[in-house]
Amino acid sequence: MLTDLTVLLTKRLRPVGKLSSHESSAAVVLILLPSNNGIEILFVKRKDDPNDPWSGQVALPGGRWNPSDNSILETAIRETFEEVGILLDAKSMVLGALPDVRSFRDPAMLVTPFVALLEERQPVKLSPELSSYFWAPIKDLREAEVEVSLRDGETKAVKAYVYGEHVIWGLTARILESFLKILEG
Repeated sequence: MLTDLTVLLTKRLRPVGKLSSHESSAAVVLILLPSNNGIEILFVKRKDDPNDPWSGQVALPGGRWNPSDNSILETAIRETFEEVGILLDAKSMVLGALPDVRSFRDPAMLVTPFVALLEERQPVKLSPELSSYFWAPIKDLREAEVEVSLRDGETKAVKAYVYGEHVIWGLTARILESFLKILEG
């Protein structure tokens, strides 16, 4: 299963070597793990913080490009290690990238989502900006329309993916939807 998935995704994702270094202002990593439940994806939950535009939301590990990063892939690797303590190295494979996604809220960012495949579960060590994490089997993610609370106190109906008590919406849901379409072919 691991080899088949690797071959399939490598063919369908953008090759890492063809990405321009600094077009994107941020990178995230969709970390996959084969398990008895099928393929699982690592999600993180951001801490509640009034200064964070994505406060309390479910997200993927990642963050902003830093001038010390030589490429947007280096941003993804650095931010993943800083946020969840997983070093994307020989024990994982970065298979490629999904199409870039633009954030809708300030600060507006162009985000490059990478896809990595772990061969085995690694310990997760959360950074202080995160409150929790969870692994969600792809087969258990449910598409739904949900009401979410926005920062200004308004509520809005949005397309989301639901896993148990977790609601994945916004930029993360758009990245997940892009990945699921590529996976389905």
